[in-house]
Amino acid sequence: MQVSRDIFEDIVRDAIASLPEQFLSKMENVSIIVADRATPQQMAENGLTPHDVLFGLYEGIPLPERGSYIPPLPDVITIFQTPIERASESMEDLEHQVVTTVRHEVAHYFGFSDHELDKMGLG
Repeated sequence: MQVSRDIFEDIVRDAIASLPEQFLSKMENVSIIVADRATPQQMAENGLTPHDVLFGLYEGIPLPERGSYIPPLPDVITIFQTPIERASESMEDLEHQVVTTVRHEVAHYFGFSDHELDKMGLG
């Protein structure tokens, strides 16, 4: 299922807007962007091979680890359009995967590990 970048970005914006207010109100110094796919460097830094699939990536210092220090540059959550499109058979699938990916990466921002996310059904 392929869509234009504008439509995909609208879906990502809707997914962000759908987050509970208690999370949205605490999201500071984090940028959420869209890219076609992960770079070779992003894949390697996360122990992934070129054959692995990555829908999203959180890069930064999780909120609970910051203490009173706020990094000068924003943390970045990247949502990767091409792998999500390839995994989606319909617009409904695509929208669902974007919401799941946004929630997963935002949870990393708040300090949840992949193991904890699996237990919560966000893995």
